[in-house]
Amino acid sequence: MSIAFEMSQNNANDESFANTLNIWILQHNCARSTQIMHACMKFAKNKTDIVILQESWMREENITISHSSFICIKSNVQNTRVKVLIFVAKNAKKFTCTSRSDIVNSEDMQAISIANNKIQREILLFNIYNEKSQNANDEQLYMIERELAKVMLNSEQKVIIVEDFNAHHSWWNAKISNSIRTKALINWVNLHRCDLINTSDIDTYHSYSSQSSSILDLAFASKNMCNHIKNWHIDENVNTEFDHEVILFTIVTKKMKLIENSLNASYNLQKVDW
Repeated sequence: MSIAFEMSQNNANDESFANTLNIWILQHNCARSTQIMHACMKFAKNKTDIVILQESWMREENITISHSSFICIKSNVQNTRVKVLIFVAKNAKKFTCTSRSDIVNSEDMQAISIANNKIQREILLFNIYNEKSQNANDEQLYMIERELAKVMLNSEQKVIIVEDFNAHHSWWNAKISNSIRTKALINWVNLHRCDLINTSDIDTYHSYSSQSSSILDLAFASKNMCNHIKNWHIDENVNTEFDHEVILFTIVTKKMKLIENSLNASYNLQKVDW
């Protein structure tokens, strides 16, 4: 079963959708499993442009899996293993992706910019795993409190946040009456005028051991990006044999002329109406 917006089911016959340029994004928690990571990459090849992974497998010196069709972007941290990774397709020619370690450089949180040749049009994409601090004396227990709350952006910045939040709120789950681990998150998304990308009340996590479901994997976008985010859905045809669902969504822009990227390393966007 595949759960999607009606638009995604009919977009093949939608002329307005056909006249746009689409950047496909996949999101998944990998439970530190190479098998799950490889399953995601196998599915993503020739289907998605950016793969966003939380709880990625990593061995010493922050070495992880590789794939012939993707370039891996990771935080540059020392003496600890990073848990968030972003893979960008090599063969697309639509935009450039740049690591933004100047904004955040953490094992549990990373940022990249997605841009064309005009820097002011860039989108900041955050990948976060809301890990609990291993320091018992740390008052800021979770990653949102330790890192995201410190990131302050100007009001015109275009932002997408993709995370395994492990947070519970009635905003995305009507069954929740008492919010859990959401205060810092809600404060941040309200301050930066972000809206929920997820379709509310669709579970993204199913515990096979306890036979329970929840909504842990979330995405938000600033209001100046919301109209460009389409087709959020869960694809249950991707079998990673893990409790978290594989999530896909699209950044939609007006169609433009493609410019060859001589480096063939990421993307080059020209004249995109963001």
